[in-house]
Amino acid sequence: MQAIPSYDSAPPLDLPVRFFISALLWLLLLAGAWHDAADGSYPSPALWLPLHLLALGVLGNVMLGALLQLLAVVSALGFPRPGIWRHGLWGSWQLGCAALFAGLARDLTPGWLQLASVGFAVATLLLAILWWQLWRSPAQDSSSRGLRWALAALIITLGLGIAQLGVLAWGQPWPLLTLLPLHRLAAQGWVWLLLVAVAQVILPMFLLTPALPGWWQRWASPAWGSLLLLAGALSLLWPDSGWWWLAALPLPLLGWVWATALRGSRRPQEWLPRYWQLALGLLLALGVAFVAGQWLDVPALRRLQGWLLLGGVAFSLCVGMLYRIVPFLLWLQLRRGVKPQQKVPSLQVLLPEVRARQGWRLLCLWQLCGVIWSLWPALWWLPAISGSVLAIALCAHYLAAWQRWRQGTQPVGKVVQAG
Repeated sequence: MQAIPSYDSAPPLDLPVRFFISALLWLLLLAGAWHDAADGSYPSPALWLPLHLLALGVLGNVMLGALLQLLAVVSALGFPRPGIWRHGLWGSWQLGCAALFAGLARDLTPGWLQLASVGFAVATLLLAILWWQLWRSPAQDSSSRGLRWALAALIITLGLGIAQLGVLAWGQPWPLLTLLPLHRLAAQGWVWLLLVAVAQVILPMFLLTPALPGWWQRWASPAWGSLLLLAGALSLLWPDSGWWWLAALPLPLLGWVWATALRGSRRPQEWLPRYWQLALGLLLALGVAFVAGQWLDVPALRRLQGWLLLGGVAFSLCVGMLYRIVPFLLWLQLRRGVKPQQKVPSLQVLLPEVRARQGWRLLCLWQLCGVIWSLWPALWWLPAISGSVLAIALCAHYLAAWQRWRQGTQPVGKVVQAG
């Protein structure tokens, strides 16, 4: 069943937006973490800092903000005490990120890693409460069911990460080499399962595509989640066999479903489909890299796989989503308080299309630099510089949208409402 968003139940504006702002700040800090990534070995402790800055600081914040928004407007999950999530979840996540990054930058200092484990433990507890509320929710649409799977994957990912911190910081005698591949597998599951659930709402709503196939909406999340569980179980039984490929089996089908939906879009000339087309191209490259990895065991190929997943597909879709979601949330907030003699500024006024197209060009440049770094890590300064430029542009664009939002509504006749 296709989800029908109800924006009357949207959470307070600052709840998702504070996660989005934090993601931009972490993206700026990511530029300073690339210099140690010149080490050509893989896996390498030098890659842990930029990897987790991107995965937790940037993608984690964007995806959590989107998750909270969707849980409210799609799954009708209320936030009667938004302060718990505004300060508790957001604060514990930023504390965990900051402490983890400090510990990684200081050669795994136990004190910082212990603080990180506390921060992420609080965040995991709050997310578990959120998952329980979602499980008890009467919402039975496909997006809500997908969000249940995605949130469960996130909780498992955090639990496995905290267990690894227990080994590194608290001296627990747990099998680190067993926990690490399971942690990576669960993290990939969280990313893909959330993208699957979000796309079922975003594509028809903002790109005016046909609804995704009914069989895909019903079975994509449970089938993919089951493959992840199967891959994890087989990895525990036969750890040397490399069962991660089971979790990658749905990727070609995912690309076909999204590409088919985009071809049916009633806004093919708009800027937003470009972000999805870029993500689909990167998804195709990721599939090729996965297949090649079955025969070629080289560090450059594994770096490329990680980049195409996190810095490529996931990050491209997050940036495109922010260019649409942020002005939409600002517009929605203005519309709630509009008076009869006033008109709400359009999305185009809040964030002009030219800025979204600028962001897309800078994103393409960053993708190119990331691929070059994957192949020649000595050129780490390419993603560092291009990422800094992209982060500054994003901050400037959203600051301009916020300033326009602060001006509020205008008398009728002064602002032209876009269709």
